[in-house]
Amino acid sequence: MSDKLKKFWAPMREEFNKEHFIINIMGALGIIPSGWIGRELDNLWISWGVFFLWWALVVLIYLTYRYLKNK
Repeated sequence: MSDKLKKFWAPMREEFNKEHFIINIMGALGIIPSGWIGRELDNLWISWGVFFLWWALVVLIYLTYRYLKNK
């Protein structure tokens, strides 16, 4: 099981490259829906939570794609 997890997280351990830059930009774009939700609900904590979830989903989708591609 740990070998599969190491293989899953391996793309993020590589040297910073163009793909990582694009993934980080896509994750940072989560501030847009986070800001909208924060304004509507007047709650900073929910806004931060939405931003973190957006970023986490972007990274996990990327890692899943790379894992299945290299399988």
